[in-house]
Amino acid sequence: MAFFQKGLKATVMTTELLINADVSKKILYECLEIATNFEKKYSAYQENSLLSQINRASGVKSVVCTPQEIEIFQKALEIAKLSDGKFDPTIGALTQGLYGFGMKDSKMPSESQLQTRKKLVSYKFIEINKSEIYLKHKGMQLDLGAIGKGYVADKIIEHLIDRGASKALVCVGGEICTFGKKYKIAIRDPFSHNNISLVTTSKTPLTLSTSGDYERFIGSRKNHHILDTQSAKQQHFYSSVTLLKNGIDATTLDAIATIVFNSRVEELGSLAEKFQLTLIAISPQKSIIIENFANLQIESFKLYPFEF
Repeated sequence: MAFFQKGLKATVMTTELLINADVSKKILYECLEIATNFEKKYSAYQENSLLSQINRASGVKSVVCTPQEIEIFQKALEIAKLSDGKFDPTIGALTQGLYGFGMKDSKMPSESQLQTRKKLVSYKFIEINKSEIYLKHKGMQLDLGAIGKGYVADKIIEHLIDRGASKALVCVGGEICTFGKKYKIAIRDPFSHNNISLVTTSKTPLTLSTSGDYERFIGSRKNHHILDTQSAKQQHFYSSVTLLKNGIDATTLDAIATIVFNSRVEELGSLAEKFQLTLIAISPQKSIIIENFANLQIESFKLYPFEF
């Protein structure tokens, strides 16, 4: 169900969708349809989705896709190559196939199960051309959970601009895009329901992405859903990671947040520089690490109890 009050609010893709823009209710409904159609097509939890069809065909045959359908898979593969597999869309063999995140029968697997199943996790086993996608080994599973919300945010922003919006804030879970107006965006304290910082945007386009160990887990936060592709387990370097970057590109930033979450503290500076972003990481011990290489076009950034 969608609610309207100075915009649109709805639950889609198991998360909250929020859109504030100077457009008609009809256009807001069109944006909601973008999100719901994405869920129908790319959800790992819907049996008839395109993603599920591709997963069932792994090791057997390729699946024909339109150029529009295959776009997100190509983008995911591109980022996987760029990160040498720290982000990998074939993580589904673990996230859904073994741990069962988001399912009723979720469970912590044994070490032997992990060692066996992680052999199916490699972007190098994906074959994509302009009209087909093929997973080379039976049992492989794609999971777009670490890129999908960002992709939807980008598509909604694109639609709003096409329909004449001069200002907008789009939030899909932890993926936020803004342009055309000064917005106040709070970043959650991962240890409470309070906020750890407040960003006041400028009118310049901005993208923000947050990932944390407190959103989805099995039993306790130590068993969170952001898995490391090498170990097939959870890392505990951070309780939350927030990335900010000039421009609109939530698809990429969503994926980079996963890469950062599974990277050691000493790697954060080079990652922030490589991707030209501002990075705020909060450790389980409540220390705060900031790396700033974005030259952000914002009004202000306040970090509590410190000011940045």
